[in-house]
Amino acid sequence: MYGVILWSDQDAQRAVIWCEDHGKLAYFNPHTDAVASVADENPPLGVGDLIKFHVRDWCTVRRASKVELVSAARFPDLAGGLAIAGAEVKQSQTMDLGNVIAFRKSPELSQCATA
Repeated sequence: MYGVILWSDQDAQRAVIWCEDHGKLAYFNPHTDAVASVADENPPLGVGDLIKFHVRDWCTVRRASKVELVSAARFPDLAGGLAIAGAEVKQSQTMDLGNVIAFRKSPELSQCATA
């Protein structure tokens, strides 16, 4: 699978990956994933890097392994663009309430209901 690094800890080589299938994010941590590998000659993974990797589900989390750098800093603005798009969707969902009418209990209806 291909993906783009959205967040990374370059010292520990950990990363959060946006996957090409637009499913759940994948997580990469070579210290906890026995089959994970990043070649020593590769620079640390950075935000926006395009990578190729294997993905597997572990409990409820997607784990990346056998990570290969395809292109460094290929999509440097992707994380910011996704954050902006998410905020716009959230705002449009709260603004478009449709045609909602509040129903208030009238005294006549209350009396009828108890009679």
